[in-house]
Amino acid sequence: MQVNDAYSPQTPIEGVMHAFTRIGRRLKAKQPGDTIDHSAHVVLFALRCNGALRLSDLAGRLELDASTTSRHIRSLEQLGLVRRSPDPDDGRAFRVELTDEGIEQWEASARHRMELLSAAMEGWSEEDVQTFERLMTRFADGVAARTEAPSSAAWAEKGWAAVAPRPSPRAERSTDQDFAASGDPATRENTDKNLESTK
Repeated sequence: MQVNDAYSPQTPIEGVMHAFTRIGRRLKAKQPGDTIDHSAHVVLFALRCNGALRLSDLAGRLELDASTTSRHIRSLEQLGLVRRSPDPDDGRAFRVELTDEGIEQWEASARHRMELLSAAMEGWSEEDVQTFERLMTRFADGVAARTEAPSSAAWAEKGWAAVAPRPSPRAERSTDQDFAASGDPATRENTDKNLESTK
């Protein structure tokens, strides 16, 4: 089914819903320059935030069934983005973790989307951007407060801030968050604490 961008919402609430539909399908689509698709990005994000996980734990965090998660992992293994390692607590089980290439690919994909958002707000005043961020955060908090999410999904609420990649110099707006690979020990320690709190 094709969504009609020319649709004219009849109420402000319809306008919000329509805007999210337009944004969502574009951000989920593979963009020029992307090296991984949206589903792979989400899996890598979960591993970036949580570290090595058993397949069942990863599936719980992604809110997917084990078979779907397993298919994602097999695909990512073939690309060299994740690897399996023995579970130190159970010799019969294994854990999934990111490879160095997986971290690089996730950071590149996340950085590309941050640059896309920055470009979409080109020409906005700093006040407009700050107002938009404040209202979006307020809206996200309102949605989160009125919907149920499994406790295993709590990591996603604060995971992004802890692992957000530094924008490239081309991005007009910068972020105060540095990613875990930063050379600054204080920043790395703070990031590690944020990551630990998501587990």
